[in-house]
Amino acid sequence: MKKIAIFVEGQAEQIFIRYLLVTIFDWSRLSFTCVKLYANQMQDAPYNHNVGQSHVEVHFLIVDAANDRKVLSAIKEREQHLFAKGYDEVFGLRDMYSDEYCRHSNRIQDDVTNKFISGATHSISLMSCPEKIHFHYAIMELEAWFLGMYTLFQKMKSTLDTRYIQEGVGYDLSEIDPQTQFFKPADELDRILRLAGLRYRKHSHEVNSILSGMDRTDCEAAVENGRCQSFDCFYSKLQSVSE
Repeated sequence: MKKIAIFVEGQAEQIFIRYLLVTIFDWSRLSFTCVKLYANQMQDAPYNHNVGQSHVEVHFLIVDAANDRKVLSAIKEREQHLFAKGYDEVFGLRDMYSDEYCRHSNRIQDDVTNKFISGATHSISLMSCPEKIHFHYAIMELEAWFLGMYTLFQKMKSTLDTRYIQEGVGYDLSEIDPQTQFFKPADELDRILRLAGLRYRKHSHEVNSILSGMDRTDCEAAVENGRCQSFDCFYSKLQSVSE
């Protein structure tokens, strides 16, 4: 059985990973355990699936580090222990948008983005098994990936097709690249959902509502026309686990 650990920055990302795994792997042969770091200790988080079942082919430990700045440090502190426990690979996922990024720029700038990526790459190169650690940034936020999966919104409300959204906010989600268009994608997501009387404030029920209908076609929509490259990279790397 393969064992993979994924460290994320918050609850929304942890929920997203659960749904994404189901689109990639056979539900019956997949298991995962969700935990949250609190005072540097792992505590149970909602929810687990197929844990301890003999027919499972790949198991994921999904760790909510509870802070964007703690994702990389949490991996650094635990990677040797995880590999000693039989984990094959470790993933990290956090938003590029952060207070630290805002201190460098109040808009998307490739040189600033690349500086953060280079810093993470260097930190990983100093760890015990850097070739087994894959760190990813959602640019600029995880919600950019949701906006790339524009097919999700009509599943929530039939009125939220791309034409109606364009009439309301002034852009066609099937044509733009959310990761280069929006500095604060979460705000745009809330703006779009308001068109249907909904809200987005990163609450767990809101994330679940958006993602509950997600399937491979939604993931494919996010990367069509060369869009959402940060998602494409993460999704492709996670798919390789099943090979």
